[in-house]
Amino acid sequence: MKPSYPEVYALLYLTRRCEANITKFFRSCGVPLNAIQSGMHLTVYYARRKLPGLQDRQTTKVLAIEADAAETRLMVFAPGSENPRPELEPARRSVGIRLTKRNNAIKEIQFLRRQMISMETPQVVGSRKPSTKWTSCFGARRYQPHIKLLRPGSEIDRDLTSLGHQFREHFDTIEFGKFAIVMRP
Repeated sequence: MKPSYPEVYALLYLTRRCEANITKFFRSCGVPLNAIQSGMHLTVYYARRKLPGLQDRQTTKVLAIEADAAETRLMVFAPGSENPRPELEPARRSVGIRLTKRNNAIKEIQFLRRQMISMETPQVVGSRKPSTKWTSCFGARRYQPHIKLLRPGSEIDRDLTSLGHQFREHFDTIEFGKFAIVMRP
């Protein structure tokens, strides 16, 4: 079911090579191929309204941003899941990595985010508080840069600590290669 309001997404996509390497890593850990996310991306910004200044079409820009894999943490996708919760089974939920605030890519991500936030007018925001560096006007209140890597059915262990260590040992960087603004009517 499509939402009844327009949406704007600012997405930072991993390079194809990086996504292929992540897929290969999870396959070597026994994750079924159909449980590995395709089109891996980080949502830089989300709005539930049209933003003045954006054209009525998708905008794409090629760029190169490298995130330090050592400053990532695996997380289950659920409200408040940055802290482990015993009732959440990672094998039955989406799992991804979040970038810590110390990650070297945060500065560039925040630059892209500020460009989007600058288009929030009082008419767009209404009675909400405008977005900031670490808060969002729409969607989840607190902004956490994260990338969905696994879909439900991954068959991974409940404790993400070991898999997270393996991930950070295997990868030095996470490479982003495309920034896209997508508008849905």
